[in-house]
Amino acid sequence: MLFLTEYELKPTLVPSDTKRLMDEFAKRGAAPGELAHYVRADGKGGYTLTEVDEIGSAYETVLAYTEFMSFTITPLLKVDDAVGPILASIQD
Repeated sequence: MLFLTEYELKPTLVPSDTKRLMDEFAKRGAAPGELAHYVRADGKGGYTLTEVDEIGSAYETVLAYTEFMSFTITPLLKVDDAVGPILASIQD
């Protein structure tokens, strides 16, 4: 399963919180199945693209960081995989 995770840093973070966040990230490394990780140029958060067989590992990662940020996780389909169901849904 492919997931796009958007994370937004909590606006109440102070420099010592950011240090603890970076320490946690250094300890954990990339999330299981992470294909890409981008940060927003405004410094307020970022996005990860992850491919995993089940959502449990993504949930564990989110729990480790909820003190510092909020998350929106969206399941995705590749366009090629979506075309069949789209065409089936519009047939008369």
